[in-house]
Amino acid sequence: MKLSIAGLHVETGDTLKAHIEEKLSQLTNIFSQIHEADVSLKKDGHKFVTEMTLFTSGLNMRAAGEGADFYLSTDDACSKLLKQIDKYKGRMNKHRSRRMEKNERLVAIEAQAQAFSLRDQKVEESSLDDVPDDMFAEYMPKIEHKDVRNIQTLTVDEAVMQMDLLHTNFFIFQNPNSGDLNVVYREPSGTVGWVEPHREDQAPLQAAG
Repeated sequence: MKLSIAGLHVETGDTLKAHIEEKLSQLTNIFSQIHEADVSLKKDGHKFVTEMTLFTSGLNMRAAGEGADFYLSTDDACSKLLKQIDKYKGRMNKHRSRRMEKNERLVAIEAQAQAFSLRDQKVEESSLDDVPDDMFAEYMPKIEHKDVRNIQTLTVDEAVMQMDLLHTNFFIFQNPNSGDLNVVYREPSGTVGWVEPHREDQAPLQAAG
């Protein structure tokens, strides 16, 4: 697993690095699909904060832990990540075998240079527990880079889950049904919105539910 550890105005000694590596190895033993981890250490007043982002062969995960020192904040962050892994591991394993079929279908989609207008729709969050059987793209970007060359291919419900796992209010993804870029976002009220391109010769997509 590729590991990056950075301290914001703090020293990261060998003992602390070894502790972080040990805690992350426990997570990889439980969930082998983790291939990269970014760890950031910082002090917030009297609190010690460890922020971790895990990049997997499915959805990416992020958690922040706090404690009286960096050892305890690391333990807290890993504990939160473990809960996320337990929650989504079953779904990830269930749908991993579907990726190849979905990617082959996407290759067959021909790009169409047609005028389109934006359609802003709402996603019923009650539908997120019933995730469809098509899940995850081959390439997992660092979403904070917003690199359009490596946008994930996800259904709308999966994109909402990824947005929540990354603790962000905005997420860009490629819709497997059309091949177009879509956006999901969370409004201050908590409602999830979905923006998709609408082509004049296509019926509007519907959220799974």
